[in-house]
Amino acid sequence: MKTPDRPVISRREFLGRTLTGAAVGLVVSPGMRLRPDAGQAGSPVDIGSRRELFVDDFLIERIMGGAGLRLHHPEPREIVLVHDAPWEGSGSGYHSIFRDGDLYRMYYKAWHLDVQPPGQVNMDSHPLYCCYAESDDGLHWRKPDLGLFEFRGSRKNNITMAPGKVGAADPDPGHPAVFKDENPDCPPGACYKAILRSNNPHGLLAYSSADGLRWTPLSETPVITDGAFDSQNLAFWDAACAQLLGPSFS
Repeated sequence: MKTPDRPVISRREFLGRTLTGAAVGLVVSPGMRLRPDAGQAGSPVDIGSRRELFVDDFLIERIMGGAGLRLHHPEPREIVLVHDAPWEGSGSGYHSIFRDGDLYRMYYKAWHLDVQPPGQVNMDSHPLYCCYAESDDGLHWRKPDLGLFEFRGSRKNNITMAPGKVGAADPDPGHPAVFKDENPDCPPGACYKAILRSNNPHGLLAYSSADGLRWTPLSETPVITDGAFDSQNLAFWDAACAQLLGPSFS
């Protein structure tokens, strides 16, 4: 029996739909199959010096001998960062890490969960913050004293975003997604971007920064409202398709 024709999409289209469709219910049908981008079939793909994740055979012409595709398990190594400051704690997480020139930047949720017998969890030790750390090699991290926000009477901390109304919106700095906007047309004063949840009204708020430390909302209302937006909502500039990709950017 002849297999019915199935929709054919490129790998780039597949990745774009996967990234942009997660929050709006757009999914790729199990019947879809991938094809090389138009004009590239049968010819080498120039990947330059960038790293590629071999999730399919798009970049592989053939596999010979003992070669094969294997999913390697992560190996535990040394601890590079401990969330032990009073404004951090056991609930810290959602780390955004990227390389920015010779510097590695890290942004993460700072929160503490205080567990008391017989299993009662106190989540009100302190508000949720977004904190900042940096490194020269990605292994040895420092938490600079930014002096931007007060915590228990002192500004000696690495808090880069704190709770506070933005117009009618109520941003949640504890679930940040921070990235450097590589769009060549991006204004220098907005080269860093962040996406935060808004609890009320519901949606995602966009922020920009010139230095990656001091943030300004791009709007007093959520820029995206259609979606659940639980936890961390990623966004980034994709140079291959010259688009900003995120929960429902297109």
